[in-house]
Amino acid sequence: MHQQTEHVRKWRLYVFVAICGLMSTPAIAITPEVEELIRSWSPLVWLHSEEKFLPSSVEFFLPEVTVQDNQSVIIQDYVTPENIIGGEASLTLHMQTREPLDCPSCYNLGMFFGQAIENGGVPTYTIYREYDDVFKTLDVSYFAFYPYNRGKDACVGVPINGSCAGAEKNLGNHVGDWEHNALRFRNGQPYMIHLNVHSFGAYYEWNETTKKFHFFVGEEVWSAVDPDYDDSPYEKDARYEPQYPPTVELMGTHPVVYSANGSHGLWGSPGIAWTTWDNLILIPWLPSNISYEGNLNWLSFLGDWGNSAEGCEYEIVTGECELGSGPSGPRSKVDFPEPQPKTSMDN
Repeated sequence: MHQQTEHVRKWRLYVFVAICGLMSTPAIAITPEVEELIRSWSPLVWLHSEEKFLPSSVEFFLPEVTVQDNQSVIIQDYVTPENIIGGEASLTLHMQTREPLDCPSCYNLGMFFGQAIENGGVPTYTIYREYDDVFKTLDVSYFAFYPYNRGKDACVGVPINGSCAGAEKNLGNHVGDWEHNALRFRNGQPYMIHLNVHSFGAYYEWNETTKKFHFFVGEEVWSAVDPDYDDSPYEKDARYEPQYPPTVELMGTHPVVYSANGSHGLWGSPGIAWTTWDNLILIPWLPSNISYEGNLNWLSFLGDWGNSAEGCEYEIVTGECELGSGPSGPRSKVDFPEPQPKTSMDN
């Protein structure tokens, strides 16, 4: 465990140094070769067989929310992808469902159940970035949006011998859920994949011999809820390491990932097959000081994609509210460090 922790620290240091290093200029115009690479390696996502909270398009979700400030004042009433407020002015804002929830852990709104995924019914928002480095690096992030994330049951009573004496609460729900995985290519070949699970994830390296992605390093997780309900010593915010699967398999060239029931975190270990390549919206990466326009203007919203937190009376014990605040959008997600400039082979 110490060895893996040290590995994580070195990887994070590498990320920090690389991001602070010299910048590479991304290409905007997409070539047929790059587009084919993006499409042929888009993931096959297996949704849980009992999944009720399906993904949706941004266009499906936005009419159901307003944009509010942290005092619950409505800043923008009727929201569309084209007109939503963006940039620094949106940093402290959040979306709020137009219709109220019956309770912090209630899911009484029809739009929470998303849209049918068959025949390309739901888009995958695919942000790609090309670099002018010696490896012709290409980073691709495949984003899926879900109107609702269902949390987990937690013991707020007394955990005894693997069971809970007293009350249980469903904690960690939130309106709005952005999930993604990211692929890095070098010289037109896969190099590494990152599977994202909310605030943590794992990196897998491509193995040309086995034709699989093999586990490289996992990110540490800070947990505030004891998952075992036993009476062993336990401290709030104790660290634990998820059991990441050893490989990510392929179907043809499509990585096969599995979405957790309700919470949608991507794991590499079936149910409903979502063939994401049926509806990819290809989006060139833009630096943070440049805004997207038109029907991609929604990417410029930098606030939270969901309701403000509610039902937090147990947070001091569990670290979770019944309804947590919504997630930030795709532009806040960075999975790979920038490669070094073209003059360097040391990356």
